[in-house]
Amino acid sequence: MTEKEFHQRFRWLYPHLEEAGRRLRTQQRNRSFNVHTKEDGSRVTDADRQMSDYWMDLISRAFPGETIVCEEDLESHNYQAGCETTWFVDPIDGTSKFIDNSFNYYVLISICIDGQPSFGILYQPERNVVLFGNPHIRARLYTSLEDYREIHRNMSWLNRMPLIVKGARPALRSQLEEVTHLTVKRTSNSSHNIVSPLNAPNTGFVSFRKTAYWDLAAPAAIMESAGYQSALYSKGDPTQYNDGNVHCDRFYCLPPDTPEDVLSFITSVPG
Repeated sequence: MTEKEFHQRFRWLYPHLEEAGRRLRTQQRNRSFNVHTKEDGSRVTDADRQMSDYWMDLISRAFPGETIVCEEDLESHNYQAGCETTWFVDPIDGTSKFIDNSFNYYVLISICIDGQPSFGILYQPERNVVLFGNPHIRARLYTSLEDYREIHRNMSWLNRMPLIVKGARPALRSQLEEVTHLTVKRTSNSSHNIVSPLNAPNTGFVSFRKTAYWDLAAPAAIMESAGYQSALYSKGDPTQYNDGNVHCDRFYCLPPDTPEDVLSFITSVPG
């Protein structure tokens, strides 16, 4: 996909993001939603499902024939492996925060080309700002469609900042500190922690827990546009975002100069 095509898609999406933000803010303020429990025990709201329908309808009509996988649209999870263009949508990333009246929820939209994260949007409705990246630009923070700033950070392992880790038991965190010589901090979240090196003092992110592609693809695309490297693994083997699955069991997003022995440890050690 060319730079112009990425740009056209972004400009098409932007007003729809703002409309989604308006709807979500209204529903959260008015508490105009019901909360349900999914089979996996996680919570979901009417707002999640309504926004899922919103995005599935908009994208499918604008780009017929392209694969769209949305968290709350279970039928979309059964897509065919090897798709050239695959969308991943999380209509509300951080549903528990949304329910609890916190501002820390997001909308994640990504496009993967030939299985690679190539276009990523992380939209925060409460601030009405968009973090965006693709292979042709530096990561950008948009406050409107015409106003943005490029994000420039020194992306280096040599900065020796803490490593954010999801799903690592205490013994593994201790091993990681020995191998990396970094402080390891635990988190239960993913998407906004993946992009946190853009504005916080940490080195990168590693997940040892089963994680959905719609949580990973958008922040991975953003971070790769900022100079980072990312990869996901399933059953110990590297895989891609168009492999016919919707979850991986290992993921990292780290600086380009991360030592090979560190990467080898992260990808091979049992979780």
